[in-house]
Amino acid sequence: MRLLLAAAGLLLGLSAQAAELTLNPVTVAPDVYAVIGDLGNQTYENEGLNNNLGFVVSRDGVLVINAGPSLRVARALHRAIKKITAQPVRWVANLNSQNHNWLGNGYFKSIGAVILAHTAADRIMRESGAAQLANNQKLLKERAEGTTVIYPSEILDGKRELKLGDTTVQFLHLGQAHTPGDIVAWLPRQKIAFAGDIVYTERMLLVLPISHSGNWVQAFDKLAQREPKTIVPGHGHPTDLARARRETRDYLVYLREEVKKSIDRGEMQQDAEDKIDQSRFQYLANFELLARRNVSQVYLEMEKEAF
Repeated sequence: MRLLLAAAGLLLGLSAQAAELTLNPVTVAPDVYAVIGDLGNQTYENEGLNNNLGFVVSRDGVLVINAGPSLRVARALHRAIKKITAQPVRWVANLNSQNHNWLGNGYFKSIGAVILAHTAADRIMRESGAAQLANNQKLLKERAEGTTVIYPSEILDGKRELKLGDTTVQFLHLGQAHTPGDIVAWLPRQKIAFAGDIVYTERMLLVLPISHSGNWVQAFDKLAQREPKTIVPGHGHPTDLARARRETRDYLVYLREEVKKSIDRGEMQQDAEDKIDQSRFQYLANFELLARRNVSQVYLEMEKEAF
């Protein structure tokens, strides 16, 4: 009996491993879709998909926004696309150089897609791609099988416009923000922005060593000048400009103001972490994990600015 139960358990485990991943896109507008990732950290359970993907359908083919963190996720995204349209995926845009945006590139290259990214993103991918892949393989185990490092095939610097039948998509580099190579996919007619990590909603943003919080505010303002009706953030559900401003720009501005006061008082980094009150933003997911870390990173950034 024990052997039978053990065998049944093994079969269930193998079945779970072999099961195809299903992604469920949400409609942002006619022919414009988003796949909403988990709000937490990357885990085995969430397939490393803790950011947003998307796609735009046209009579000239499909544009994919972010390739996902693995071949498995990229393949699942393509299956979801094929349920909506028979048009081929012709382009993929990596909105920045973080693994969940581009490690699925290999799948889309294998079906003939052109992969676009900013020159700074391409540089970071080439510098850290092997390490990013190794980390994903450690985290995702068998779910990372077949994933390879494939770099963008088309590099943009400032702006690139893509005509998709009747739809125009502009890829905009608004300056260093969460990463040096952040770009926005902007649909001017629909006034929809796939903003990548220039915008976080529902969860606390993360200031990285390669981020620049001051430039990030400026990048947000450049996006806001276009008066988007709908923003698909890098993390969180599609939203409006007001919420994007409240949960991204307002937080960054508050951090910079409070850190400047701390530096002006001659306080050390640890003092700033201990004293700056971020409770106004504690409703955001991952607050406990990231709040002090963000103060620390902004302090280091602004300390350099002072000299």
